Amino acid sequence: MKQYEGVRKGMIEIVWNFIITACVAVLGSCLGYKLHIPAGTLIGAMIFAAAFQVVSGEAYMPIGLKFYTQAATGMYIGAKICREDLSGLRETAKPTFILMAVMLIFSIGAGLLIHSVSDLSIATALFSMAPAGVSDMALAAMDFDAEPSVIALMQTVRIIFILCLIPSIIRLLDRSLQNRMERPHGHQKQKASQTNSQNSWQNLILTLGVGLLCGYAGKVLNVPGGTITFSMIGCAVLNLCFGRGCMPLWVRQFIQIFAGALIGCTVYREQIEQLQSMLGVVLLGAIGFLLMDLIAAALIVKFTTMDLLTALFACAPGGLTDMTLIAENMGGDSLKVAEMHTMRLIAVIAIYPTVVSHLL
Repeated sequence: MKQYEGVRKGMIEIVWNFIITACVAVLGSCLGYKLHIPAGTLIGAMIFAAAFQVVSGEAYMPIGLKFYTQAATGMYIGAKICREDLSGLRETAKPTFILMAVMLIFSIGAGLLIHSVSDLSIATALFSMAPAGVSDMALAAMDFDAEPSVIALMQTVRIIFILCLIPSIIRLLDRSLQNRMERPHGHQKQKASQTNSQNSWQNLILTLGVGLLCGYAGKVLNVPGGTITFSMIGCAVLNLCFGRGCMPLWVRQFIQIFAGALIGCTVYREQIEQLQSMLGVVLLGAIGFLLMDLIAAALIVKFTTMDLLTALFACAPGGLTDMTLIAENMGGDSLKVAEMHTMRLIAVIAIYPTVVSHLL
């Protein structure tokens, strides 16, 4: 009976922490939006949730929410894909090749540099500078006797640094951005033929069902970026073949709030304390990632037809879901951004450990 009571109290505490965290994230997103911070909805939620976690240690977002956030992002992009968008996908082949080449050269060079100026082992330094998922690189590094905790810290700082800085830098680089903030974004085009579809609750429910089913298939198959990619493809097929894709604009706001809260909840006081002891190395890595984004984007704009805004988001080594959402919010082509980030994740996870093994 006492055990039963303990479980009940534990569940109440979890639910209460979730409600408080969600309220804090909503407050932060509203403030970020009101202050006109680039991608303020996501970044505001992330900063407030992280602050709540560091101060109280009680911030909570169910880990399963990550799947629904990723699937919803894929649905939102896929439900707006039209035939004209498909023809534009061929344009991403050359930019993707340029990104992968710059990414590989940079990651190895930056990893070797950090190894030479710090006490980190060569394996730890190399995996710390790999632009892939936090858990992916930390787990892969275990096979090379690296330090997963250090890698996770470096990768977490990389994602937060990119999320906070890239939107502001893009606003400075793209002077026309302010004129584009309030109009339909990226490949999102409002078509008269889809107006009725987009206002249909039946089509919304159908889109949710297809997106969740396809996203789950991508997750089960363990494909890098599979949840968002499969969800996007499923909803794109639904819209292209039947014209039934439907994801209202307000859905994006909820996705951004919970995506920001999920990231914020991964920041712990211990990480902040550890960060202080290796601040120089972490800053060097974060600045390096920023330079990689700028160099790769500049090369893509020079040698392809991709615009600067989309190139910067496509090359930014942040999370697939986060970069796609922010690109959509700020006027980039989120479809191309999602495609290039998926290829980035696949390339890093498939190729990078083999490259590291030859360097050790």
